Amino acid sequence: MSAERQFAVSGDWAVGADNLQWILYRRKAKTGWRAASFVSSTRSILERCMREKGCEPSTARNLLAGLPDTFDAWKATRTPWNAAAPEPAR
Repeated sequence: MSAERQFAVSGDWAVGADNLQWILYRRKAKTGWRAASFVSSTRSILERCMREKGCEPSTARNLLAGLPDTFDAWKATRTPWNAAAPEPAR
């Protein structure tokens, strides 16, 4: 199983990622955060998924702010998912 991280939250919506894709989450009162969509391609596809799932346009803008055009471009700017912490200096 790959590690997942949420990095943008707006109301009952969040965007996160694992090492393969962006993940759109929706929070429900009874069940908490649940993945609603998985997108490994482009920001525009993620935006379309948000619309299709009922995410308000202003919420989508907040969540998409600062994301590059593709998941690969976003991933290239991140610390490796499985990188070990550096050894402390002695």
